[in-house]
Amino acid sequence: MKHFTCRTCISQRAGISYSCAIFLHNRLRPSMKPLQRIVFLVTLLWLVVTGIACNQQQASGNVEESPPENFSAVSLTPVQVVTPKRGAIASNFETTSRVEAENRVEVLSKGTGQCLEIKADVGDTVEAGQTLALLERDELEAQVRQARITVQQQKTAYEIAERSFVEGIAASVDRDNTRFAYEQARVALEMAELQLGNQTICAPISGVITRRAIQPGMVISPGLPVFSIVDPESFVLPINVPEKELARLRVKQMAHARIDAFPDRVFAARVRRIFPSIDPMSGTVRVLLDFEESERSLLRESAFARVRLVMDMRENALLLPREAILEEEGRKYVFTVETETKHAARDVLDEGNEPIHSAQRRDIKTGIEQSDAVEILEGLTEESLVVVMGQYSLKPGAPVKITNLEEELASRASMTLEEALEAAGRRETVIRGDRSSHSLEAIPF
Repeated sequence: MKHFTCRTCISQRAGISYSCAIFLHNRLRPSMKPLQRIVFLVTLLWLVVTGIACNQQQASGNVEESPPENFSAVSLTPVQVVTPKRGAIASNFETTSRVEAENRVEVLSKGTGQCLEIKADVGDTVEAGQTLALLERDELEAQVRQARITVQQQKTAYEIAERSFVEGIAASVDRDNTRFAYEQARVALEMAELQLGNQTICAPISGVITRRAIQPGMVISPGLPVFSIVDPESFVLPINVPEKELARLRVKQMAHARIDAFPDRVFAARVRRIFPSIDPMSGTVRVLLDFEESERSLLRESAFARVRLVMDMRENALLLPREAILEEEGRKYVFTVETETKHAARDVLDEGNEPIHSAQRRDIKTGIEQSDAVEILEGLTEESLVVVMGQYSLKPGAPVKITNLEEELASRASMTLEEALEAAGRRETVIRGDRSSHSLEAIPF
């Protein structure tokens, strides 16, 4: 660091030393003898002359002449800058939900009796009509055989009565009675066969078994839930959207979902259905999201999902990191770095006679905002140098130094104690001409 010492200061020091000597001589003169007084004055004179000589040597060896004009020193504020970039940005509505299956069936037992055999288990993929379990059926099979014999008997009796009626031997009443008996026997056979069929539990839909509630040997009664089946092709993601967003909802609107079971994967989805009514309790609209067909096989019912519904999308937008934007009284602004030219700002130069950067406040108008980026509508261009670190301590017009603050802090953190003490003693100043001032001032960096 360069020190500036005025020569007038040296003369002032000599004058002060001489005045002190005369003062001491006048105070001590009454108690001194003539010879002592002479020795005292010679000694003081020698000390004053020696001090002046040392000050002159120090001034000639280590001190520069002050600048011809009056100056003041200002500090450079280190800042880190970025330039706005073009890219895509979206306005999203974020919520959470759980995967649901639109086709989900609780299989209930229609038969009764002991469970003889389990044909399918949890996790198995089954087709509609596939056998899941068998109940005891011996008694019902016997009833079916008996009903078939009865049907055959009544059929024969009806045929005889029909021929007798045609030949005029039997009356029409006898023919009608045998026909009714025959119909009843057929209905009884159908009932017996239906009951026998209920002893076989079958899958009503195609899908995956998610629950089994029976065991072999268990006695089953009609209406008992025995299996649960879901259709993976019917997996949807229901979400509730506030009614104020209803105007921005549309079918086939894009959405993205993160499933906790697959933290590194993003599932694409689209709006399939928007319910027409609004829930009066929550003030929301129910929306169903459809997954891509290729990804449905990975999903599981009731899986927790974090959903991001794309409400608006802008391509080729001017984007800026959110941390660069400041706000005051509802107005958003940033600090940009402007470069002074060597000819236009000769009064603001650094030690290398290079131009100084200054910070300027720029009011901006923003559009879509995300957690890490903001769309800039007005106030900046792609060439703007926007302060992204160090902006909170800036004032308009303040001189700044563009640097990488993270690297600088990291390098300072790795200093030894001796290096840190040496760095603490350094000062970086900029000489600013001030023709209206008569003082020198050094503001440390």
